[in-house]
Parts: sequence; C-alpha cells; structure tokens
Amino acid sequence: MITYAVVGHNEAALLANALEQALVARRSGEAVWFVDSASTDGSVELARSLGAEVVGAPLGKGSAVAAAVERCETQYVCVIDADLERTTRNVPTTLREALEETGADMVVGEFEWLEKPFRPATTTVWDPLTRRLFPEAIDTVPLVPLSGFRVFDVELAREPLPPGFGLEVHLNIVGSLDGRRTATADIGRYTGTVRPNPELPADIGRAILDLAVTHGRLAPSTRPLWDAWLEPVLELIGATTPDDMEGRRMLEEAAARPLPPTDVEAATA
Repeated sequence: MITYAVVGHNEAALLANALEQALVARRSGEAVWFVDSASTDGSVELARSLGAEVVGAPLGKGSAVAAAVERCETQYVCVIDADLERTTRNVPTTLREALEETGADMVVGEFEWLEKPFRPATTTVWDPLTRRLFPEAIDTVPLVPLSGFRVFDVELAREPLPPGFGLEVHLNIVGSLDGRRTATADIGRYTGTVRPNPELPADIGRAILDLAVTHGRLAPSTRPLWDAWLEPVLELIGATTPDDMEGRRMLEEAAARPLPPTDVEAATA
C-alpha cells in the first residue's frame, strides 16, 4: 500500500495535473492527499473538488512532507511536486512499478527536461559538497539528484527533515548512510516552464552541511568555513542566467575552489 502525497504551496494553476496522475495511479484503498503548504490561492478547494483529501501543513516543502509522514499509515509514501506540468509517463504509476520490480527502499523519478539544461544547484552545490562529505551518496540518484518525484519507505524520513528545499538531498544522504537501497525510474520527458527558486541552492547547501555535522563528517568548529566557501557560489547562482557564459564560467571556478578542512580527526582525537 502506498499513500500519494501531492505537495505544494499556491500551485492552483498546475495542481490538477499532479492530482489527476495520482488518482489514476492509486489502487483500491489507497489515499491521495494534497499536502497544502499554507496555500492562499484556492489550491485547497481545487484539490477537494477533484476528490483528494487535504492535509494541512506548515510553509516549507520539508515541513509539509514531515506532516505527511507523521500522518501516513502505509509503509510507503509517494511524493509528487504540485507544480508538475507535463510528463510523457504517469509519474506515480512509474514509481510504483519500479518499487515493485526492485524492492528498493526508495525510488526516484529521473527525467529529461529540455527547457532546463542549466542546473547550477546540482553541479555547484550538491556535487562538490556531497563528493567530499558523503561520497557514498553521490551516485544514489546520478542524473537528477534533486528530483521531487519519489516513493520511499517512511522510515527514511523519521530523522528530522529540513524545513525547506533540502528535503531531496536529505533523503538521498540518509538512505545511503542507513544502508538502504535507492533505485531510479525513468519517467520520460518532463515539459514545463523553468521558474526561479532563489531559496533552493541555499537550502540544499544547508541540508548537506547540517547532516555532515550531525553524522560526524564535519566538526562543528569548521562549519563557518564551509558556510563561507558556499557564500560566493550562492551569490553567483543568484546572479547568473543560463545564457550568461561569463557568469557560468565564474560560477564553475567558484565551485572548483579547494574545500575547507573537516577536522573530524582533530575533533575526535
């Protein structure tokens, strides 16, 4: 049994797409929820009109998923971003099929997104930080590590979740640390408008560094050095557009700088 949780804040214009996919995918007795992250745009009324149950949640993606996990009575929850526009395959159906075929603890939907070839949060935040601090997690989701389409054992989310957009990297890393198995599923081509999300890169960096401190990969005394390393990367991400080749070059150079020490050995000596 799976609970389908479509999670969003003020996504009334697109919400029906994700909910309709979940309603098609569910089997008898399975719930489809709209996890409402403090929406004010009519999302709640739309979700109810389509036959979904509404679960109220605080603002913030991680906080919303935490509210869903706390309420979930099935072993697995399938999380779907409410801003889904178009996919060539039904996302929750594809994730369910892969879960049944692989027996994995988490299945993440990977996809081709032609409108978004420039993914700086992945290449300049996730990649360098995770390679250094959690190398075992770097290939858990090789193509789209920040994918918001995933089905997972709710036990993976029992550790406190980051409140914002660090949710996906948190699940990637925690799953690898716990020895859980992550599989991926090809959901085809995603078609949709690229919308700026200025909070995303900082939330990702914060989530990785928080986990590194919690799990002894980074001494608390060195955390300010890592925050300082990250600061120019975040500034450049915010200032660089996909067609700004000079800005992209500067961003790549910032992300290629030597990382600070972890001082784990000194801290545990």
